[in-house]
Order: sequence, then structure tokens, then C-alpha cells
Amino acid sequence: MCNLYSGQDKRLYAREKRSVRLSGFVTSICLERLFWRVLDETAASEGMSTPRFIGKLYEEMQAREDTISSFASLLRVTCAIYINRNPDKPLVSYVVQETPKPVAAPAAMPASVAA
Repeated sequence: MCNLYSGQDKRLYAREKRSVRLSGFVTSICLERLFWRVLDETAASEGMSTPRFIGKLYEEMQAREDTISSFASLLRVTCAIYINRNPDKPLVSYVVQETPKPVAAPAAMPASVAA
């Protein structure tokens, strides 16, 4: 049973920190990579950038209540709602494949050395 959970792709739970502006103040939010990818897709589906989507969500939550006890938790639950609405998409598809960096071509030798 636990292999289902312990054998997951490590890229899904790698931590990632992003800076966002909330109510005019810049702050950092640290979430697992999976959640950032889901938030990126959620924001795109709403026609917004991820920072704008997060800012809008924060503004709407402030309008509903005075205090948000854990905004990171709210973002994770937002992701769960989005994933629940899109059940045909596997979680691993939210992880962006890292492309290898191209190897730089060797520098040309100066004419004085090449001769």
C-alpha cells in the first residue's frame, strides 16, 4: 500500500519559492512544485498570470474574512479543487520536464595560435 505513496516522483514534492505581491506588499510563498504547476494552469484557465491569480484570490479572501490563517494552505486546497475538476489529467503531467542545458560550442582559437 505505501509504495503507491512512497514511490512518487520526487519532482512532485520538490519545494519552490516564488515572490508575489499581495495587497501592495511583496512576499514569498513556498509550495511544492506540483502545487505551483497546478496554480499556473489554474491561473491560465482563468485568463490570468499566476501572480495576478494569487493576488486576486487573496483580495477575495480578505473581502470575506479579516484574517487568513494560512494562505499557503488555501492555495493547496485551491489546487485540490482544480485537480478534482480535471480528473483525467495525471498529477505527473503537472511537472515540467527539465530540459538539459545546451553545451557551449568551443571558442574559436585566435589566429595566432591556430597558425
